[in-house]
Amino acid sequence: MEENENRPFRIAKLAGKGCCLVATRDIAPLEIILSDRAAVVAPNHESQPVCLGCLQIVDGSYVCPLCGYPMCSLECSMCSVHTQECTVLRGVQHDGEGLNYKIVAVIRLLNLRDSSGHPWNQIDELMDHEEERRQDVSEWKMFQKDVVDIIKQQKDVEDDLIHHLIGLLSINCVGVCFKKEKKEGRALYPLLSIVCHSCVANARYAVNPDDFSVVLRARRAILEGEEITINYIPPIYGVPKRKLEIANEWYFDCNCMRCLDVTEFGTFVSALKCSHCREGLILPEDLKEGSLWRCRFCSNPFESEMIQELVQNLEDQLHEISGNNPTVKSFETFIRKNAKDLHLKHYLNLIAQRNIIEILSHQPNITREEAKKCIRLCKSYMSSMSLLDPGYSQWKGSLIKNLAKAQLELLKIDLQEAKIDRNMFASQSEEVWKSMDEADCCDVLCMPLQARKGQ
Repeated sequence: MEENENRPFRIAKLAGKGCCLVATRDIAPLEIILSDRAAVVAPNHESQPVCLGCLQIVDGSYVCPLCGYPMCSLECSMCSVHTQECTVLRGVQHDGEGLNYKIVAVIRLLNLRDSSGHPWNQIDELMDHEEERRQDVSEWKMFQKDVVDIIKQQKDVEDDLIHHLIGLLSINCVGVCFKKEKKEGRALYPLLSIVCHSCVANARYAVNPDDFSVVLRARRAILEGEEITINYIPPIYGVPKRKLEIANEWYFDCNCMRCLDVTEFGTFVSALKCSHCREGLILPEDLKEGSLWRCRFCSNPFESEMIQELVQNLEDQLHEISGNNPTVKSFETFIRKNAKDLHLKHYLNLIAQRNIIEILSHQPNITREEAKKCIRLCKSYMSSMSLLDPGYSQWKGSLIKNLAKAQLELLKIDLQEAKIDRNMFASQSEEVWKSMDEADCCDVLCMPLQARKGQ
């Protein structure tokens, strides 16, 4: 972690938010704001078999000889973090639903607490939202049975302390998933956990799959005195989904600039078409939970529950298409079939368009019409998302690359059909390659610190 005097931020308390990070000077795009080490790394609650030492996905052929949990090797089964927990894990009874991974992170955080000092003191100040979590009685009882009661059989600790640890982990952990390295799980970072959410975030973190260290970079210029924020959920989501996920997972109501604007910066990514007059757009009267939705043309009201059910049904349809050998035609059919309900720029349509772009970009021997379609959809998608999620980002880097690929394919077709000469092809290709500079910046944003240094 960086030395205090070199940090471009301070920890502040804001009304209605609690602790957050505020810039103490102007921060340039891509500048490193902080780096942090994981205090706890562990499997997800519900997980396929993973090694408790390195989180690598395993087939279960090798297990720890003492506790029986899957590991990738003898070396990982003898790592210090596992030897500390192995005794407790021996007492875990696994049911027919699979391995009890819920308990692992809690034991590791409890061991960290028992060691005292930093970073536990910093973690202990984070929010656990105990009062709100108690409202979900079934989940509270599940943790009592699967975690609290088991740990108490091995350690002399109070129920309240274990539930406090469960809350700290549930609220503050970040998910990690590395497809290339075949690792997945979650991690708790003492300093990164202080960074608050905004639907229009100005920073992004990247985790190193080797040691799970994290680096936070600026996505755009951040001014002195500005709060430093990250996205807790994908910015593509509209309402009510975005608001519901934030409330259900982190127990707060977001009041960022996007959430205060029912049009979401004029993109209308949550707008539905009025079934009453067939002329106007349905938008919420405000973005408070349970707010009435109303047509802007005929003023006909719609209950939020009805809107939520409609959008969820359509999202389920889209998810089914995505998981069932999707094609360009299947996504275009989804958009066309729901044109009577969804605004053209509704986020579900944008997700469908993004899927079409990905299919076309990986398609060999693309035709002229397919290249034109890919170019049109890339530009359309970026025009909306650049308003919702300004600055460098993973999605923007990917879209710029897809756009450039389609533009180059179209130029090749033009050259083959003698619509342009070689000089024109060379000059226009050079312009396309220049546009890739921004994609390179997006790649830097998403690159773990150690991997970048190793280049």
